[in-house]
Amino acid sequence: MSTINAGRKGSAQLEVMHKAGWKIDENEKACYIDIDEDNDDENDQLDESQRVYSRWSELPNIALEEIFTYLTPKERYYASLVCRHWYRTFYLPTVWHNFVVDDRTLTRPKYNYYSGWQYCLDHMRTQNCLARIGKHLRGIEFRPWHSFNNIYQFMTLLSWSIDKGLEHNPQSELIGMGRCIRSLVYHFPCNMSQPNDPEGIKLFGTGGQLLKGLKELLLRLTDLHTLKLVDFVLERFEANHLLDEVVCSCCTKMRVLNLVNVTTVHCPIMHVGLFLNLRVLTISPQNIDDDVLSLLADTKLRHLHLLQNCYTPNHLTISACGVKAWRSLKLTNPRLRVHLRLENLTDGEVVMQPEAPVHSITYWAPRARIRTELVIRMVDHYKNTLAVYGHELLPRFSSPKPFHNRIDSLLLLMCRQCFNLDTLIIREKVSTSTLLLIARTAKNLATLHVRRFAVILRCDWPRHPEWSNDFYLWLKRNSRSYEAVEREISQILGYKWNLLSDHDFKLLTVNVKAGA
Repeated sequence: MSTINAGRKGSAQLEVMHKAGWKIDENEKACYIDIDEDNDDENDQLDESQRVYSRWSELPNIALEEIFTYLTPKERYYASLVCRHWYRTFYLPTVWHNFVVDDRTLTRPKYNYYSGWQYCLDHMRTQNCLARIGKHLRGIEFRPWHSFNNIYQFMTLLSWSIDKGLEHNPQSELIGMGRCIRSLVYHFPCNMSQPNDPEGIKLFGTGGQLLKGLKELLLRLTDLHTLKLVDFVLERFEANHLLDEVVCSCCTKMRVLNLVNVTTVHCPIMHVGLFLNLRVLTISPQNIDDDVLSLLADTKLRHLHLLQNCYTPNHLTISACGVKAWRSLKLTNPRLRVHLRLENLTDGEVVMQPEAPVHSITYWAPRARIRTELVIRMVDHYKNTLAVYGHELLPRFSSPKPFHNRIDSLLLLMCRQCFNLDTLIIREKVSTSTLLLIARTAKNLATLHVRRFAVILRCDWPRHPEWSNDFYLWLKRNSRSYEAVEREISQILGYKWNLLSDHDFKLLTVNVKAGA
């Protein structure tokens, strides 16, 4: 009898073990998950009518493709194990239109006696992956952290696969390899400072075999429309030949080109003027000069973005292009718009370009203030063309409260002189009366973003001789409450307008019309 009971108990344990299993956590460590027997009994007792089934498996392919594009390759694989429909979605071409390559992509851990466990590129997995999805790739993005060797080997394997696909009798899975790639993005982590020093900057540029592998790949991508090379920090002799291969293969096909901090010293990149059908160019101000502008005059360029970030040299060390060069460019290409932008967590200023057709000046810099001399120069140079001006992010400084120390008069001067101004973002302290005057003065103003926390309930403007009694009473009466200001500005702008909380202001991004 005891033997029978022991047998029943053993069979029950085996049944429970079959219901249990191993699970891989986020650190790729295995842990044994035992299923509670009581819960299983309760689930078995449920009627079929009481069971609740999700309908995620019935999502259409268009929605699933969009969802899968936001996942990493590893997450896509796990999602494909959910059901047959999701498994088929994993192999749809649209899912693999954009491929992001970082230090962990298609790698396996390998133990090194000197450095411990490291992630190395798995060549067999990479070849199989490229054979499956290589013909569907439309965009590829390289984002290395530290392991540059993995990125180099991936670029080499992709170049080799493209060559094999162009042979006389290629393998069937390699036919069309890389033929649909239209976009290539490479962000190089040039800052090698320690993690415990967030504001420290130690620049190390790319070059050598890594740059050679990239150029070999660019030579084989003959249908590129978009190329973005960010923070390469090259030497001059390398920067002068960076785009040799791209010009040979894509001089008439390139539409969007992004070259940020190709060098940290003055080094004009002449190749940018050889892309005849270029529409949008983003470049650092130290990499253009009068000769580059003369070449751009013969292209179809519509938007020239001069971008400065934390790795760009100080604005005092960068020389602006000549007035004659800008005037000649405007005559030859009157539809060109120039956009000045600063992205820096420390203080800084944009490099002014006198006589340039500047359409927007934007800051992504929490320590940058609105300075009197800069606003006066800006109004003097760009009063006929400026349409967008603003500071993003919350300020990391305190604004003064007295009227004569604030920026109210500078903002009103800008609105009076720059008659094309349609977008204005204000984050420093201003009064409610200033906001009402700005809305009344800027005739073409369509978008106004203001931090509610920085607005002072006050009518502190001295009465102007040209103001009528009714207007001055209107200004004083509606400056007493936030609700009145929002109501009056809504009537002026023609839509429901509200002051922004700090949370909403942090999410704000400048919308440059028809920009990049």
